Amino acid sequence: MPHSSRKNRPTVTKRTSVTDTDGWTHVTNGGNVRRVMRRQKNEPEPILVPAEAPGRLTLTDLQAQFDTHRERWERSESWARVTETLHKRLEQRSRAQAPVDAIVCIGLGSPSGFLRDGWVDRRAVSLYQLAALVAIKDQVESSSASPFKIYAQDPVFNTLDESLLAGLNITVLTHPEGFSHITEDSMLFCPGAERQHLELLLPSKPWLLFGGPLEHADAGGVLQSYVNDTESYCVPPFEALEHAFWNMRLYWTGKEDVEE
Repeated sequence: MPHSSRKNRPTVTKRTSVTDTDGWTHVTNGGNVRRVMRRQKNEPEPILVPAEAPGRLTLTDLQAQFDTHRERWERSESWARVTETLHKRLEQRSRAQAPVDAIVCIGLGSPSGFLRDGWVDRRAVSLYQLAALVAIKDQVESSSASPFKIYAQDPVFNTLDESLLAGLNITVLTHPEGFSHITEDSMLFCPGAERQHLELLLPSKPWLLFGGPLEHADAGGVLQSYVNDTESYCVPPFEALEHAFWNMRLYWTGKEDVEE
């Protein structure tokens, strides 16, 4: 019986490059990027290293990209609604509590680089989230004469990211330094924080949290306990890039009825 000399070839997953309206090139295996980013339950946490930026990307280019994303965020209906809610909370706080002492950002991601060997491109997500962080910082500064610090911590930050953040007066910390700066007078900005990190962060009871969603957490757990002790407001859908703030909320201590 004759035998074929042709060897079976291994199946190769085709990568697809898609360029969006912002000029980003996304490299994917055909699945939804948002699903790729999620880890499965009980899957070990990956060892995170600084993200790899495109070779030709300069700090000037990155700053220009950030300015574009910031303009889109600050013109959006999403920010208009968030800023209204935040203004009310800051006014309420100024009448009864100490001023905000710090804004701590955990898990922003890299505004300039690829994660997991170039398989996940979430740079636009990080840039929009950074735009939201800076807009919140500016609003707090305009409502209070008291100085405060703003910190960011994420092991995927590369040197370009650190330079961009430094230019925005944001101090980059190494893990776990950021955890020690969270108090009842601080604001916690964590749109990309893992649940296990939130369980370490929330016992400090930060006055305000931007992130989540925390609802439907385990009954009796740290996350549900924080939800029970706070009020919240859901961030309206952000049309430019919906999953950048998908189902996120503002949470604050000091309960008060609020319309959504």
